[in-house]
Amino acid sequence: MIRKKDKRYGMKRILCLLAALGMVLSLAAGCGSAKKKEEGIDSLEDLRAEGIRIGVAANTADDQVVRREFPQAQLVYYSESVPAYTALAQGKLDAYVYGRTYMEKALLNGLTGVRILEEDLGAGDTAAIGISPVTRIPDLKDRINAFLREIREDGTLEDIHDRWLVRNEETMPEIPAAESPSLRLVVGTTGTSVPFSYYAGTDLTGHDIEIARRLAAWMGAELEFRVYAYDGIVAAALSGDVDCIIANLYKTPEREASIPFSDPTCETPLAVMIRDTDAARPELETFSDLTGKTVSMITGAPFEDLIREKNPDVAAFTYYNSFPDIMLALKNGKTDASLGNNAIAELAVNKDPDIALFPEKLQESVFGFAFAKGDPDLEKWREAYDRIPEETRQAVWKKWTGADDSVKVLPDQDWPGTGGTVTAAACDTLEPMSYVGKGGDLMGFDEEMLLLTARELDVHVDFTGMEFAAVLSSVQSGKAKIGIGSIIATPERREAVDFLDYYPAAFVLVVRSVRGETGSPSFLTGIRDSFEKTFVHEGRYRLFLQGILTTILVTVFSILFGTLLGFLVYMLCRGGNPLANALTRFCTWLVQGLPAVVLLMVLYYIVFSQAAVSGAAVSVIGFTLVFAAAMYGMLKMGVGAVDKGQAEAAAALGFRDTRAFFRVILPQALPHFLPAYKGQVTAIIKGTAIVGYIAVQDLTRTGDLIRSRTYEAFFPLFAVALIYLALEAVLAALADRIGTRLDPRRRKPEEILKGVKTDD
Repeated sequence: MIRKKDKRYGMKRILCLLAALGMVLSLAAGCGSAKKKEEGIDSLEDLRAEGIRIGVAANTADDQVVRREFPQAQLVYYSESVPAYTALAQGKLDAYVYGRTYMEKALLNGLTGVRILEEDLGAGDTAAIGISPVTRIPDLKDRINAFLREIREDGTLEDIHDRWLVRNEETMPEIPAAESPSLRLVVGTTGTSVPFSYYAGTDLTGHDIEIARRLAAWMGAELEFRVYAYDGIVAAALSGDVDCIIANLYKTPEREASIPFSDPTCETPLAVMIRDTDAARPELETFSDLTGKTVSMITGAPFEDLIREKNPDVAAFTYYNSFPDIMLALKNGKTDASLGNNAIAELAVNKDPDIALFPEKLQESVFGFAFAKGDPDLEKWREAYDRIPEETRQAVWKKWTGADDSVKVLPDQDWPGTGGTVTAAACDTLEPMSYVGKGGDLMGFDEEMLLLTARELDVHVDFTGMEFAAVLSSVQSGKAKIGIGSIIATPERREAVDFLDYYPAAFVLVVRSVRGETGSPSFLTGIRDSFEKTFVHEGRYRLFLQGILTTILVTVFSILFGTLLGFLVYMLCRGGNPLANALTRFCTWLVQGLPAVVLLMVLYYIVFSQAAVSGAAVSVIGFTLVFAAAMYGMLKMGVGAVDKGQAEAAAALGFRDTRAFFRVILPQALPHFLPAYKGQVTAIIKGTAIVGYIAVQDLTRTGDLIRSRTYEAFFPLFAVALIYLALEAVLAALADRIGTRLDPRRRKPEEILKGVKTDD
């Protein structure tokens, strides 16, 4: 018995040793993999370690190549490439396998945080034209193959490849449509695959779209495009909704079992994209890292409790009027994290390598269009929105959150508009949801979704840009019918307004990035690049010109009208009328006691809430009141400094009261208050910097808009400061010139004694 027991114990020892050895080997392999992932992946060989996660395109046969080359890898499937790029940049993937051409195009369009290994993985996928098995066009496959052979032999197909895939040209050549077409060719495509099939404004363009147009012209057919998501495009061919599919569609065994394919239209080598270890990664990675940190958010965003649920030890919350301001504060170390929605945050991270996306989401939510509480028209807008196909909504989302700015154009409002025009208050600094783009026009995902809904109702939309904090106020006051601009429909906001929920949203955090050692560009190179992004790209200098013009007009009209109003009020009160003086004192106290921004908002949202008065006009009215109050005080001070004997002397010379004031008193009072007047002129031009609160695109607001696109702090702010200094210098010089001309010491005696009898 003892021997049996000893044998049993001996066997257990052996099993334990084997198990321990297995654990050691597993840990060693795991540590090796973890170490490899920590050190970074630099070659295909590095991907053969255990624990590697590789992303592959779900609509290709790439997974077969990956399983053959990297048998120990864990595969993650993506139906679209953009989420895969994001996951890779955030470290959720170790590699992504896809066509080299498409990856290079993504990098060219601004994708950051990743790079492509030089060594190709294989021949890659073959794209071809999928043909409906129930098409009504006879011998369609043979016709398409004959067309492809012809354009391949005459060099046209090679030229198409070269322009769209190599030189990255984005101009569709003129392809004459068939005259007197004998048949109709319906082509299914996606509209979301750059550079093959995508939207430039409202028009489909790209490599495959050109092939489709040439095919229709060659066949003498009338061409019709129908846009589908990739998941449904083969089903459209099977049902006969389309005659063929031209959408960078890969030939896979599964698809070839369902529909026939033409000869290849495009082949691209299979490449591997990896995370750039020198690129940005989050400085804070877990909610516990927020302990003792400062979190910032947009003014009016009530999300403090949401963050404290994740970490109650957050040190403080700060608030800013625009997301670019938060980004600057984050980069400058004035805050540690910023809260935003998923669309804005992801676009900001893609543009700026100094910031990164916090790995964990705070909460799922929904974007909404804001309507006044109890608006009876809300239900018909909701019904109109529900009529927009889900494929269209997804395509619009991908268009505006993608990296390719060339496709980001709003559709024209070319419908009749029999339902009239509604005003939409739109935040103008939250790219890609709602922002000022090329030419100074409002654009973004929100604008396009609202236009698609308005088209269903045959209603036109007039967009008015403003600060985010002012959007809901505009809706509540009746200044706008609808409020848009990346508004997440929170319970608190639902208490103030009603919402049309239109797209899923998520609350996320943006934090500073930690970077490896990378070569920094030279100072001059950085200055040149900043200048180009601030002034040259997309013709942004035109935005500055518009902002300067607005600032000048508001300033000049405010000075002119304020001077006249202040002078008129002084003349009415000069005679000592008790009622006029009491009313003037009250108005002066009220105007000078209110901050200018509060005065403007009271005028815009309360006094003129029901009147069709623009923000620029309200700005002129508000600053006219401010300048008039100052002018009244300056006149009292200047006239009070003139000796009373001057008025008596003028009366002795035969001047009536009014004439004595203008000929004797006022000229002597001018030197006393002209310095103050000059100071008020320069103060008013700086004061106009707040008119952005009531939807006026002045110089300061222009700087904010430019920063919202570039996330550059130096050049937009420097340009705004320099322009303000120049404008102040011009106005100050003009005031000096006027003061010199009005100085009584420079007047000739005959001018002073004009009208006075000197020979008595």
